[in-house]
Amino acid sequence: MQRSLTLDCNGLPHAPTVLRIKQALVGKKAGSSRVGVLVGADCDHARIAGSLGKLASRIELLSGPAPKTLD
Repeated sequence: MQRSLTLDCNGLPHAPTVLRIKQALVGKKAGSSRVGVLVGADCDHARIAGSLGKLASRIELLSGPAPKTLD
C-alpha cells in the first residue's frame, strides 16, 4: 500500500510523536493510504503502536538515523 503522507518525528519523545500521529490521522478515512512516520533509530515501535491502538494499522513506522547534535 502506498503512503499518502510522511511525518518527520525523528528526535521527538514518545508522547509528542503519538500526538502528532493522531493529529495527522484526524479526518483521514479508514482504508485510505497509510501514513509514514519517520522516527529515530532508538524509537520503541511497539510502544508507539500500543499507544495508538487500532490506529496503528493506519501508519508505517520508518526508522531513520539518530538526530545530530550541534557542537
